[in-house]
Amino acid sequence: MSRYSVYYFPAKGRAEPIRLVLEAAGVAYDNKYPQDWASEKSSLPFGQLPALVIKDDAGKDVRTVAQTSAIVRYLATKHGLVHDDQETRFIADSLAESMRDIMDAYIQIAFRTPEADRPEKFADLKAKTIPGFIAAHTKYLEANGSNGYYFGNKLTYVELILFNLISSLNNALGGDAVTKENAPALIKVHDTVKQHPKIAEYLASPRLHQR
Repeated sequence: MSRYSVYYFPAKGRAEPIRLVLEAAGVAYDNKYPQDWASEKSSLPFGQLPALVIKDDAGKDVRTVAQTSAIVRYLATKHGLVHDDQETRFIADSLAESMRDIMDAYIQIAFRTPEADRPEKFADLKAKTIPGFIAAHTKYLEANGSNGYYFGNKLTYVELILFNLISSLNNALGGDAVTKENAPALIKVHDTVKQHPKIAEYLASPRLHQR
């Protein structure tokens, strides 16, 4: 029986990091999709998705929690996808927040910018914002030997978030926003996550949303 429901629209969007953590941890979950969003919205903590529905042993909903970052960290901590060292976890959290900044910038352009202005805004994101992000993260990854992980050789939620971010950016921005040529250390993380047995199985399964 699933102890969790990922409550979101039938898309990757902001819910995909949550799903990736659950998949990597081997934790059963199901997807819950809005059936009447206008009426369901008011029942959520902040009137927005994604949310995580936590169930008891009988499968009864006992708690609904919103906000992607909080959900991801809760699940990662509960299911062993964080580092044991508190200082390392602190730095990892800061790295994850910087990834969220990039994702938020992308979402702002894709969904809240007039269509006529999007090409220019996307070009600026690719030319002016993403290079700085790549440079900053490359320093951390090179300090760890560019081995596909940020710290040591343990898969954590931070690598999963980067995998999702790179996939999303390249899908939206022509496939060349983050590449082996301009960001080899970041692509090493992406490929390491992609080859993880549980993630590879997920990516080949019908559980994966195609958009």
